[in-house]
Amino acid sequence: GTFYGVPFFLKDLLGQYKGVPTSGGSAALQHLAATHDSELVRRFKQSGVAILGKSSCPELGLLGATEPKAFGATRNPWNLSHTPGGSSGGSASLVAAGVVPMASAGDGGGSIRIPAACCGLFGLKPSRGRVPLGPDYGEVWEGAVQEHVLTRSVRDSAAMLDGVHGADAFSPYIIKSPTTSFLQAIKQPPKKLRIGFTTLPPSNKPIDPNYKVFAEQAAKQLAALGHHVEEATPPIDG
Repeated sequence: GTFYGVPFFLKDLLGQYKGVPTSGGSAALQHLAATHDSELVRRFKQSGVAILGKSSCPELGLLGATEPKAFGATRNPWNLSHTPGGSSGGSASLVAAGVVPMASAGDGGGSIRIPAACCGLFGLKPSRGRVPLGPDYGEVWEGAVQEHVLTRSVRDSAAMLDGVHGADAFSPYIIKSPTTSFLQAIKQPPKKLRIGFTTLPPSNKPIDPNYKVFAEQAAKQLAALGHHVEEATPPIDG
């Protein structure tokens, strides 16, 4: 496979790895060993990775910080007083620390994107239906949850997506496959995009003023790359 011999960790949620518990960060499930490999784990294996174990997540993957009572807090390797985010915080911490070059991750409400932002990694949440969740699930959270990896490069993420994408027998819908590989696609210059951004939180909670600065800096960088960028505040009931 493309990643023959590359060390790899599986997020301890959804991905069943035969003979190994999938605890979801919960003490109630930490001794319940899987009886089979999930389809995505089977495809990870086909890519050649050497699976070393499971990476920590918040209990049932429900938080943006990885501090399950069953296993203790996971720290951000860039600053041990900070969180690596969640729910794929264990995977993010391992990759950011250089323990492995990539690890599996999943995202329903930011669980790939939040740890990527916290740890300086690349995290792609694939389109709904791009990566299979069978045989245990057809879809999770009405299709909001997608599985993939956290990496240090766009290249590695694209190459792994080449190896794992496509429906399985349990997929409730079929998404069209690309006409070229994802690895080839990243070499193409991107088209001009229309990008809206906001510095307001989706709920009436206070945010660190640094985040406003970071969002505005990102918007300026995108505009400098030739994209159409404008501030917008769509109506969201946080």
